[in-house]
Amino acid sequence: MSSTTSSSVTTPPTTRARSRSRAGSVSAPANGLAPSSPAPPVPAPNATHSSFIPTRYIKHASLINNCYPSRPDEKGPKSSELSYLVFYATSKPAKLTKVGNFIERRVARDHRKKRLSDVHCSLEIIKSLLQSSKAHLNIFSKNVVSILDTLLVDLSDLDVVRHCQNVFTVFCSAHDGSTLGVDSDFRTLYDRVVARFASIAILKGENNNRFRMIGLRALEGVVSSKALYACDHKAQLNLVLPAILDCLIDSKNGVQIALNSVPDSPADQSIRRSVSIHVAVHPDNVVSDDDVTAEAVRCLRALFKTPNGSNVKLALGPTFTYLDEHSRWNPSTFGVGIIKAIVISIMPQYRYMVVNELIARIDGVDSTTPDLTLRLQKKATLIAALEAILVSSISLIGMPVLEVLHSLLVSLTKSLSASFSLTKEGESSQLSSLETVIQDGLIKSVGGLATHIYYSNQVPHIISHIIGKLSFKVGSIPKPATIEDVPTLEYREALLKCLQAVIKTSKDNGRQEASFHAAEISSDLLTPCLGLLLDDNVEIRTAFAQVLVTFLVAEDENLHASAGSLTMTSPIPSTSGDLYFRAAAHQTLHTYASSSSLTPKDMVAIYGMLKALFVHFQDDEFIRVVPMLFSLQDACLQAPSETESQDGFAVTRKRAVAAAIVAYFQMAVETYGMAEPREYLENIKTSREHESQWVPIQYATIEESLAQTTEATWETSSEPLSPVLTHPLAREHLVTLLTTVSDRFRAGADRFGLVYNPESHSTLLAANNGNREFGNSGVFLSTSTLNGAPGSLLGHKVERSMDSRIRISRHLEDWALPKIFPQTSPSSSDLSTTEEVSESITTRDGSLSGGASTLNGSSLTLKKIGVDNLKAALVAAHQAADASMDGVAGQKVYPLSIHTQTLRKQHGAAASTMSTTSNLALSRPDLADLLNTIQVNGVSTSGGSRLSLVVPPY
Repeated sequence: MSSTTSSSVTTPPTTRARSRSRAGSVSAPANGLAPSSPAPPVPAPNATHSSFIPTRYIKHASLINNCYPSRPDEKGPKSSELSYLVFYATSKPAKLTKVGNFIERRVARDHRKKRLSDVHCSLEIIKSLLQSSKAHLNIFSKNVVSILDTLLVDLSDLDVVRHCQNVFTVFCSAHDGSTLGVDSDFRTLYDRVVARFASIAILKGENNNRFRMIGLRALEGVVSSKALYACDHKAQLNLVLPAILDCLIDSKNGVQIALNSVPDSPADQSIRRSVSIHVAVHPDNVVSDDDVTAEAVRCLRALFKTPNGSNVKLALGPTFTYLDEHSRWNPSTFGVGIIKAIVISIMPQYRYMVVNELIARIDGVDSTTPDLTLRLQKKATLIAALEAILVSSISLIGMPVLEVLHSLLVSLTKSLSASFSLTKEGESSQLSSLETVIQDGLIKSVGGLATHIYYSNQVPHIISHIIGKLSFKVGSIPKPATIEDVPTLEYREALLKCLQAVIKTSKDNGRQEASFHAAEISSDLLTPCLGLLLDDNVEIRTAFAQVLVTFLVAEDENLHASAGSLTMTSPIPSTSGDLYFRAAAHQTLHTYASSSSLTPKDMVAIYGMLKALFVHFQDDEFIRVVPMLFSLQDACLQAPSETESQDGFAVTRKRAVAAAIVAYFQMAVETYGMAEPREYLENIKTSREHESQWVPIQYATIEESLAQTTEATWETSSEPLSPVLTHPLAREHLVTLLTTVSDRFRAGADRFGLVYNPESHSTLLAANNGNREFGNSGVFLSTSTLNGAPGSLLGHKVERSMDSRIRISRHLEDWALPKIFPQTSPSSSDLSTTEEVSESITTRDGSLSGGASTLNGSSLTLKKIGVDNLKAALVAAHQAADASMDGVAGQKVYPLSIHTQTLRKQHGAAASTMSTTSNLALSRPDLADLLNTIQVNGVSTSGGSRLSLVVPPY
């Protein structure tokens, strides 16, 4: 019995040698006897299982304590023990609760006793557990945020704050926010930690830049976490966004962001990666304000760089709310920089949301901001941001272009109306200057819509929308004082600037960078606004002339023009709309140059348009415009009327127009390299200079020339005033030189001899414009009305489908020619005695109509030509061919156009074996014009009666 008792109380040596924990293990007595059992401790009411059980009997406590360094010179946890602890936690995830509770108590005790080395070691242990147990983070997440909340109370040690930020960033990367809406205690702790880091990020003073960097890095982890939108995103954004934006506000140089298509381009220095946290905390290194700003921009990017479009919209609202609450609209650089940083951060498919939000804010600023000055400042900043986005190189996939255009034009109209009201009421110049800034930004924004092409007809649709507003009541009598509560002059000037910006931007950027075939822009789109060339205000006239020149002349042509030389390239293929536009443009230019209100600035505009038409359409344009130019010279040779002579400069205007005609011919023959016509024109110029009848035109580019002649006025003409021109251009001689020196115009020599009749031309255009099947809005004026005499206004505005344009063959070009008459005829009495001459009119949809035209009147009786008329045309052609083959002499031939013959040669078609003779032209000119556009194969004398109407160009 005694031996048994003795053996039971003896402690084996192996038991006494058991390892002890560093936190305080119970040692055995020296005599080897077991101590008497002490009274069990009374647990606290909130004590956990591990709080009152000795650590020598708890494995997780031993594993954690073994990770701490045993010597003062050791830094960080022991690697082998830490690996064992991590393995233990990952293999038994249920133990993470105990591990988290133990570390939490250990950190609180070490922090209270200022054992900072053990605090750093505990944070490293937590970081390792977070990285290895992401799937089971919710088991000990409350312990992690509780530890951070305890340590962030004291900011005296920068290293501890930095270490807390590293741990929190790892925690945010693994946290999905699934427990935020379930555990209210955890939610409170989490929000408190986020608020502590936000307060660190906005610490003031240059010495606190390191702390601000740390706080911003922590916030970057918050906005990058999935937990941001998991539960009550508004509350979290209200904690994070103000701190980020405050750091951007404090920047001395503002937020400088470059909107590049590549966000991380080297040129964007303002968003460079800020210095490392480890470098930032070093006392020898200086963290500048620019580093803090760069880090704040990175946080903002991380917030909006989300793959979910709804999250982008949720984050945009608090951003604009912050700007409203803090009145950060003036100066605009801060707000614009913030919005640019947001746009560059968003994924390409969601960037259009920023444009939509800006448009909505611009539309609603009048109702949400009662103060007038603040309202204009806010609107100016929003429009400046919108302009920066639209003109940048980044694409906005999915943007509703036409809706944005409509909103911009509505805002522009409101701003113009507000400016008009401020001017009437005599308000301060500050408000007027703000309205001017708003209008300039809106005009540039409209032009920016053509920077990128998102669908094929985008630019034509934009131009058509602006033209629809610009052509409202063009040429109406009386002229409206206001349009949409805006003075007509300011209204049209603003829209012309928008149109100019769209066309120029399209030529510079959009159409060249389109990833698909963009639809060609028809010149006929501008036809409805040609009446602006006859406006009462010179600024409107010259502004529209500049738009036309910009539209017609490409950038490379501008370079050649500025260098003083032009090169002939492949002509632009004509469409039915182009031909109609050119016919209307010639008629309008004829009336424009004959106006009694002509100024030196107008002369520059007229010459610029003539030159642009020539450069764009080349040979065909030169052939068509020569009759109009000689008609204009005939008008210049007439003595000025009493009405024209009231200001004393009528003769000077006529001589200036005549000089412009000579300059145009000089430019053309110089382009073609014709020496003899060039010498003749130079002699004409020299003779007029000797007679003091030459008014020079200094023309470089349309912009420079208009700017130089803004203040120019006419000089008094030299005596004698009659004749107006001593040396006019000799038409027959010049035409002979043009057609004999080169083969270029030899086949079309008769076309140069045709007489241009502006009255008949105006009537034909008005009748042609009346065809509503093809549809277009246009205004064409009779010459009497345009010159100021009493008359009627012929204007028709018809809706037109832009997709209905049909590109036609060059064989149909003659159909759209202006009404012209042969200068010579076999019998001069025929033209004087004939009451009616049947003439053909080609409507814009390609149908041919005929009617009777009274030569001494302007009325037209139209009749349709159908199948029966074509049948008669075939018979008449057969008879004309027989008459031609029988050797009828003295008949004038109407040849095919040069381009028609050229195309036929290019496509291998045989040339026409005969032409329609003048007996048919006199008896049935409508059929003659038709047959001029249809190739007719002559009938062989050997027998075949087969007649081919058309030889296709293919």
